[in-house]
Amino acid sequence: MSYSRHQLNALAKENPKELTRVLTSLNVDVPTLTYGAEILGDVKEEELVLPVLRQLLKHVNAIVREGAMMGVSAFYLDKKPPQELIERLRAMSKSDPSPANRDMAVSLMEEFNK
Repeated sequence: MSYSRHQLNALAKENPKELTRVLTSLNVDVPTLTYGAEILGDVKEEELVLPVLRQLLKHVNAIVREGAMMGVSAFYLDKKPPQELIERLRAMSKSDPSPANRDMAVSLMEEFNK
């Protein structure tokens, strides 16, 4: 299943629950997951966003994990994320296979600790 950025943005605004369903369903391509994770930062309801970001931070594909971190960064811009996300970022900062993701996780943790 594939969605454009435009479609994902529209879902985030008009039907965020459907966006989260799309991002947690099987057979979704990597670009959809990546862009969708980033766009989740624009959704207001934490009860919708948190479970999806939690799942995508553990995705096998590095670019999806990067998108999920961007979503975390955007969603929690003005508030501290839950401890479980901080712990996941800490683990990613030490052991993510992608050096760029490790660096990004370190940067996010520094931002959240200000």
